[in-house]
Amino acid sequence: MTLAPFSDLEFFTDGSYDSTHAQAGFPMGYGWTTSNLFNCNITYNGSLKFFPSSTKAETMAILTALVVCPEFGIITLHTDSQAAIDSFHKLKNLHTMSPRRFNKINNNILWSSIHFIIRTLSLKVKLLKVKAHSGNQFNDIADIQAKLGRLQPTPTTIMHDHLPNQTITLNWNNEIPLDKDVRKCVGTILDYRRLDNHLNHPSLETIKDSTKKLLINWSLSSQWFNYNGRNDSTSSLHAKDLKWKIRCSTLTLPTLDIMNRNFPLLIKDRTQCLLCDDHIETNNHLWECPNNYDIIKSSFIQMGDNLIKLLNTHADRLSLVISDSIKYSPTFKWAIYRSEPIHPVAILLLKSYISNDLLGIFRSHINTMKHIVKLILPYMQECSILIKMNIWTKRNRLWKTLRDAWGITKKSFTKYRDLFSRNQRAVAAFNRPIEIDNNREMERGYINPFNDF
Repeated sequence: MTLAPFSDLEFFTDGSYDSTHAQAGFPMGYGWTTSNLFNCNITYNGSLKFFPSSTKAETMAILTALVVCPEFGIITLHTDSQAAIDSFHKLKNLHTMSPRRFNKINNNILWSSIHFIIRTLSLKVKLLKVKAHSGNQFNDIADIQAKLGRLQPTPTTIMHDHLPNQTITLNWNNEIPLDKDVRKCVGTILDYRRLDNHLNHPSLETIKDSTKKLLINWSLSSQWFNYNGRNDSTSSLHAKDLKWKIRCSTLTLPTLDIMNRNFPLLIKDRTQCLLCDDHIETNNHLWECPNNYDIIKSSFIQMGDNLIKLLNTHADRLSLVISDSIKYSPTFKWAIYRSEPIHPVAILLLKSYISNDLLGIFRSHINTMKHIVKLILPYMQECSILIKMNIWTKRNRLWKTLRDAWGITKKSFTKYRDLFSRNQRAVAAFNRPIEIDNNREMERGYINPFNDF
């Protein structure tokens, strides 16, 4: 069918964005349907790959709807994205912008293409806001098309070389056109390299594996690491909270293996676990020690109950199934229903990371990410304090008793260099067994930072 005979067309457009990678397909899909063609409305959908965002998916839906319109058409586009409508009106004078300002605009290739199509086809375009999930038949069809679009095997790309506004477009690795702020793109690349270098440290192998399996939500975890739950930037308690988060997440809590590495003349290779006496006490063993299992289990039951109360108070939807969504989640199910080993996502919570599973619980009942962040960070603060009090404080009481039995005081560590000569410390360091695998697997090559995040 051709749309050439129609001068007045109406479209409903929608985009789909999956930031959790929990579903099959590409991170973005888009789709549209005509709504004013009697008995023959047309639908279309497709997928997108790079720089994923909900607004980009909505923008591509608008572009692909306009590209099929006949010349001199009067076009009405219905979309549930106010951001797309605002950007459309803001960028009407795109051709008058300086290249420097133009290349700071997000999705500039798509917007340049949209206004180029409008000028070339002499279209009169009007965008109208429609409320999402309001029961509108055509908006629901567009929503279904957008979700189906994510499953399209070949993502849509734009041949941008002919666009008059695209005087220059940088390509990353000769593959990905940078259609957003170049400085931010370069910053993203450098951030990935720093993160890659950090996770290649052998002591963080478990965190690296969790990252590969997409268990950690790094965006929220980074916000949590910088969160101040004490409402006072100069609070000594905030400094202690921050130290706890850093040490937990980097596996540098002062367990006996680390103290023996740093103070060998005091610890003297006495590194057996204070609780079970069967394994060397390490940061990983602290959370896996069988003698800690019961207290960790009771802590998670308490944290699960607290989360149920929190969501019952603040949930936007599905309040009747809040209890089930928590009790059957991998983070809490192992503790509530059966005596199983602690689930890996629960271990991540113990190590001060926000998992995608925990975020999924909030997403099931809270509509906006802004509201989720407002709730999840104070909840993490509450969990962090509970974990520290129940597990680390208990371990420290045993350590202080053992330290006194060994005749070691707190000053023994702060005055370590005064108590032992340089030669003594050098001999101890030389005799300490160190296992270094210089051939360990390290991911050093090119990593595309725009495919997954």
